[in-house]
Formats: sequence, structure tokens, C-alpha cells
Amino acid sequence: MGRELKRKQAKREGKNVKEVQKKEKDKPLSPKTFITIIVAMSLLFVLLFILTGNFVTGELKWFNKNNSNTNEPTTITNKILASDSLRQKEEEYYVYFYNPKEEDSEISSIISSIDEEVYRVDLSDDFNSNYVGTPSGKVENISDLKVENPTLIKVVSEEILEFYSGSEEIKIALE
Repeated sequence: MGRELKRKQAKREGKNVKEVQKKEKDKPLSPKTFITIIVAMSLLFVLLFILTGNFVTGELKWFNKNNSNTNEPTTITNKILASDSLRQKEEEYYVYFYNPKEEDSEISSIISSIDEEVYRVDLSDDFNSNYVGTPSGKVENISDLKVENPTLIKVVSEEILEFYSGSEEIKIALE
């Protein structure tokens, strides 16, 4: 009821308007009203959490139809750019330069059997095209490096220690 209606009703009943307004302000919330407000606020927060988690941040995957429980093994590949070949966190590692469209399965299995960390550089990637050419061998500066498909280098302390170019050279060196 509006303020004006309350004033008119109080006047009709012969009551003081200020006393009626004061009584309504002092009136405490009933337990039922209090519980209803708490439940409504909780539902609002849960709904907001679900919407934000699912659509905004993507952390909740409840409504995602893709089933990630497949039995396919996941392969972890350490792909890097050729420019980062000498700047990896390990002290000693290999870098394998290859073209995935022309990859030799025998060389791939030999590379996979290496005990040390092996980083892979995809030569078909446009970012690595500056490094494809006549093999340069060991170089001081990474920008001078030229490789062919496939090439394997061993890096120790940010320097090229070993350089193997071509399938036969890699097979001989690693077998």
C-alpha cells in the first residue's frame, strides 16, 4: 500500500499517521520471509556461478557434449620453432628437424627411442622456412643454421655439439 493510502486509512480510523508509520518500521521480519530471502539469494548465486563457470570461463564442463574419455593414447610432442633450438631449459637435449608429410617411420622410431629430451621442429611450418636449405653443420649463431629433411642436432649448453643430416647419417649415429 502506498504512503498516501496509508495516511488516508489512518485518518479514517482516527489514528495518528506517524504512529502507524513507526509501527510498520519496527515490525521485524517473519522467519518465513527471512528464509525465503536467503533461499532466493542462494539460488541466484548458484545460477550465476554455473552460468559463469560454463559459458564465460569454461571451467565447468557439465553441458559439454564431447566425451573426453576415449581410449586413444595421448602423445606428447615437444614442438618448438627452429629459432628456439638453442634456448631450451635442459642442459643437454636433441632437436629433430623434419617434415611431417615426408617423415620416415624408421627414423621416427629411432628418435623416439632416445633417452634424452627430444624437441621437434616442423620444417613445413612457414616460421621455420628460413632454416631450410643446404645443411650448414655446426654453427655459432642460430640464424646461420640451415638444415634439410631430416636433421638431428645435439645441443649442450646452448651450443651444437653434434649435427646429423639425412636419414642414413642419423641411423648410423644413433644405432
